[in-house]
Amino acid sequence: MRAGGDDFSRPDMKPKWNVGKGSWSVKDGVVSAAENPDDHHAAYAYITPNIDYKDAVAEFSFHFDGAKSVQLNMRDSRYNDSHAGHIIRVQIQPTSVQLADWKTGVMKNENYEKTSDPKTDPAVKKEIQEKIKDKTASFKVTFDPAEWHTARVEVVGDEMLLSLDGNPVGYLKSEGIDHPTKNMLGITVGGKTGNVRNVRFWDATASPDWVSGRTSVLKSLRKKRQAHRSLS
Repeated sequence: MRAGGDDFSRPDMKPKWNVGKGSWSVKDGVVSAAENPDDHHAAYAYITPNIDYKDAVAEFSFHFDGAKSVQLNMRDSRYNDSHAGHIIRVQIQPTSVQLADWKTGVMKNENYEKTSDPKTDPAVKKEIQEKIKDKTASFKVTFDPAEWHTARVEVVGDEMLLSLDGNPVGYLKSEGIDHPTKNMLGITVGGKTGNVRNVRFWDATASPDWVSGRTSVLKSLRKKRQAHRSLS
């Protein structure tokens, strides 16, 4: 089984991480990251060396210290039909989570170019948002953001499941999730400051128990999603 990860036993992000934007520091096995205001972009970093995963599990612990969000991102460095090779994203906020197929959704080149262009007619942007609304799924969550929690993201085929502290809290089924290569796996922090530790990635295989357990899991998550929509 191929695997990657980091226990952050060093005082620096290098050599295991490529830092893109933001401020990153390591101390006592914990990474602290925050946006730099001048970047106008969330802080992000990707683990190295790149491993070509298709189906994968990502697990990490996180703690909010003023951050707006902590995210897991999976990209394909060789894929040119989405902005920066983005494939999928999982975003955790203090009161909600969102799972996204970015390959066929907002980061698909033709969508990204139009929605990010301030000259695009608002009606066109609204049409695109309506067209790709099934490429994301949001769910309300309840946890203490001042405490440490463990996130686990399981990606198999065209399905993606997010669990927090062992409890399923988010699910998305979308064609872009089944992209054959995910070789840039990373963490993104929005705002100030998010803490992360014990990051692990490894190959995933479908569990025979998932077929029988899917119905009850999805039934519970539908209730969470409906609650999220009623409060949004």
